[in-house]
Amino acid sequence: MEHRSPDPQRVFLSILPAQRTERRIALAVVLASLAISVVAAPFAQVKLPRVDAFIPVYESALTFNDLITAVLLFGQFTILRSRSILLLACAYLFTGLMVIAHMLSFPGLFAEGGWLSGGPQTTAWLYFIWHSIFPLLVMIYALQPRVGTEPAMKTTPRATLLAGIAVTFVAAIAAVALTTAGHALLPPVMDGNGYTPAIKAVVTTVWLFSLAALGLLWRRKPHSVLDLWLMVVLCAWLCEVALAAVLNAGRFDLGFYFGRIFGFLSTSFVLVVLLLETRALYARLAQSLEAERVILQNANQVLEDRVAERSRQLEAEIAEREKAQETLREAQKLEAIGRMAGGIAHDFNNLLTVVQGNAEILQDSPLSEDDMHCVKAIDRASERGSRLVRQILTFSRRQPLKTDVIDLRQRDEELSEMLGRSVRGDVRLLVSMAEDLWPVECDIAELEIALMNLCVNARDAMPNGGLVRVEGRNSTLETGHAAGLSGAFVALSITDTGTGIAPDDITRVFEPFFTTKDVGKGTGLGLSQVYGFAQQSGGMATIDSKLGEGTTVTLYLPRATRNAAAETATGRQTLARATGVILVVEDDEDVAAVAKNMLKLIGYRAEHVRDGATALAVLLSGQRFDAVFSDIIMPGGMSGLDLARKVRQHFPGLPILLCSGYARATGEVFREGFDIIAKPYSADSLAEALRRTTAQSKQIHRDVRDLA
Repeated sequence: MEHRSPDPQRVFLSILPAQRTERRIALAVVLASLAISVVAAPFAQVKLPRVDAFIPVYESALTFNDLITAVLLFGQFTILRSRSILLLACAYLFTGLMVIAHMLSFPGLFAEGGWLSGGPQTTAWLYFIWHSIFPLLVMIYALQPRVGTEPAMKTTPRATLLAGIAVTFVAAIAAVALTTAGHALLPPVMDGNGYTPAIKAVVTTVWLFSLAALGLLWRRKPHSVLDLWLMVVLCAWLCEVALAAVLNAGRFDLGFYFGRIFGFLSTSFVLVVLLLETRALYARLAQSLEAERVILQNANQVLEDRVAERSRQLEAEIAEREKAQETLREAQKLEAIGRMAGGIAHDFNNLLTVVQGNAEILQDSPLSEDDMHCVKAIDRASERGSRLVRQILTFSRRQPLKTDVIDLRQRDEELSEMLGRSVRGDVRLLVSMAEDLWPVECDIAELEIALMNLCVNARDAMPNGGLVRVEGRNSTLETGHAAGLSGAFVALSITDTGTGIAPDDITRVFEPFFTTKDVGKGTGLGLSQVYGFAQQSGGMATIDSKLGEGTTVTLYLPRATRNAAAETATGRQTLARATGVILVVEDDEDVAAVAKNMLKLIGYRAEHVRDGATALAVLLSGQRFDAVFSDIIMPGGMSGLDLARKVRQHFPGLPILLCSGYARATGEVFREGFDIIAKPYSADSLAEALRRTTAQSKQIHRDVRDLA
């Protein structure tokens, strides 16, 4: 049977003609925008309080929308090879870059006169340039031939794409240079927070560009879905300019705020259309796979009718093959989602370090009861964020595991107490480990998180109470198992008597952000963390459920191949107050400030440098320190790990503790024998890590001295 590749022009729904329903929705959005603008117009000059957080929040969201839209359009260009799509992608990229420049130049936001500013007119001119160039590029887009009718490109798609991106960056840099270095060449449009008469000519130009782009798009019939929503964008764009630069009196009045809300909405329309298109493409892909599966089944039936015995055998190599392919597809899908989620999660650790660290420091300050309540709320939120990031990293296998040999039989009571706190009083918890249970090799902290997640899920599945049973048993998997595992494992099963899971959902429960709970009652990351932890530990996770009867989740963890440690966990100990001087190496000023304050609480005195080269120079100058506390990822060519190697070479007795919010950087640290603490960290965990590092360093120094 001949296999036909899909027509690239039929793959993307956004370039197909708009349907009647889509046109009605777009018209409703336009009418609603106009109605809101008309209602708000008489009050546009009403002064409102200046909200300093509004501009960074609004423009960060604006940048996020514009850049994601640009990425999606660049992706369409690589398949369609359409110059018009590339042009539109560059328009959104330019807008996103200009929003960043506008935010950096805004007076009073990062500096009194703006961090990126040539004068009081810079911010306003950046606003009008981005509001002029976007409709200008849309006009050029509207004049281009439709997708599929364009002449062939003379260069490769990659070269064309890189050229488009380069030109966009050059244009953005030129615009910034004009409004900063060439600030004096531009007529003044701002008088303090108000406007000068010259703004009328500028606004008129912006409106004319937007109206011209709107007219050219209207003439471009039949309208594609992308054309339709670009017209909606331009209508919202006109409403924004009207409220924010024509009808209002200046910054921080009602028109200023409402206009920028329209600006945010205008960046969202095309993005939403592209995201919905992505969802529809996944649905079409699923239908296509189902159709191919049906065809394959029919072909097998024909073969069975012709050659009975041979067809039965053939129907059985095919069943196994489909099962393996399905397993592979699921693994690849989860791995792809995990890479994306893990990449996003890394950047939040530095932010959480600052938030959580300052909240912890404030709790030791003399605050009023109301202020202390607020600080504790911030601390709780940051802890939830930290757990959320750790779950994402564990699922995506970007969180390195510190594996230890664990005898679960010795932890019966500890596990019962810990897991008992995660269930309600009407839920009975039983923990039972087999007498001959093998020790396992895994990260005990991640195991506890996984078990807590499973018990919380079990509790939520039993609104009227019930039984949760945690059982451990030995299990030997034979070669040829569906998950490709074989050997000796310990099976930990968590069984509840709850409502169960629907058959349609059972195959998706390990996907991140998928949840059957009500909105606001679950992140959808609990079972993802369980799945990622089991996979990264060298095992697997399975689930079995029946509606109305309950659910069983089983973790298969590999049997330990080395002996268990002699001592067992004794719980958290009270740390003695420390003394000494710590050299803090951290390029982020906010994180460094948190570290210094925490060290001060512990009892240390801290000195801070921004990079590894400076730290090494300070050490070589003869200045004495009791330990070095360094970030791993730093600018300047010398990482924290490079610095640690130099310290070990020149000062073998000096303890060094590394930290990072980027989990992939920690694998080599562990292999080379350095200690590390993950961001975000608390004062207690920092004190314990420094105590442990100092003790290890002293032991190594004694061993080296004895050998000498």
